[in-house]
Amino acid sequence: MERVSVFVILVLSCELGLCYINLADVDCGLVNARSGRIVGGTNSLPAEFPWAASLWRQGTHQCGATIINNRWLVTAGHCVCSVFDEFYKSKQLSVVVGYTDISASDKNQRLSKIIPHPDYRCKKKTNDVALLKTEHQLVWTNDLRPACLPRAKSSDFTGKRATVAGWGFTNEDRGIGERPNVLQKTEVTVVENGECNSWYESQGSKVRIIATQMCAGYKQGGRDSCWADSGGPLMLQGEKGHTMLIGVVSTGSGCARAKMPGIYTRVSKFTDWIVSSVNNDNARKGLNWYLRGG
Repeated sequence: MERVSVFVILVLSCELGLCYINLADVDCGLVNARSGRIVGGTNSLPAEFPWAASLWRQGTHQCGATIINNRWLVTAGHCVCSVFDEFYKSKQLSVVVGYTDISASDKNQRLSKIIPHPDYRCKKKTNDVALLKTEHQLVWTNDLRPACLPRAKSSDFTGKRATVAGWGFTNEDRGIGERPNVLQKTEVTVVENGECNSWYESQGSKVRIIATQMCAGYKQGGRDSCWADSGGPLMLQGEKGHTMLIGVVSTGSGCARAKMPGIYTRVSKFTDWIVSSVNNDNARKGLNWYLRGG
């Protein structure tokens, strides 16, 4: 019997100190289109963020997600939790990939597996990350590409200008805001955790940002992720154009409030778990293939 490779390709590269990991079989984080509803944002260009995906339930957008290779996406843990605090079955969710305008899609990708982080619990704010596996292999196009991951011991990105994108509401007041079909984008600044905690405390909030989380926004507010942006990407582009998924939209207090920036799952703290989860799944698949006789 012919031997089968059961591990994903893992490539580590660096651009002026920003190191990224590629889990895909093509170059990650690169696009052919560049020229920003997210509160205070603008429309993204077609294929500007070809790794951005929309997670659907019952025929409508529910959360965001990010493509990392031709079978796997990253989203927030709370995006795969039901109102009964149970994790959804894979058949209950689907994803739209390869579309900036999700109303133009005529086919959703079904999921074969949902893997919440083992330490995540529904309605909790910590370890808020999950993996989604598509039923069929994705086919790369100009509109559909993978994002890069940060290495596990990468910098904290404090002070870096990052981009958050999503199909969520454009205002904290859902009666005023809308949930657009076209992917929205806005730039935010990564805020050091201690400073972010001080900002929240100054507003009378008991929110505490821990090491596996990060903040991004502005002291004066005005730009932020919002309802239904959860699970979507906070991205940082390297000098040579490779874009890393550095954060997953997780939580916050309202949307775009002063001294209350958005709170994101810090992806670098979960890179090892993501890589091992994908590889362990591939290993099981490879073993089953071998036992069946190839």
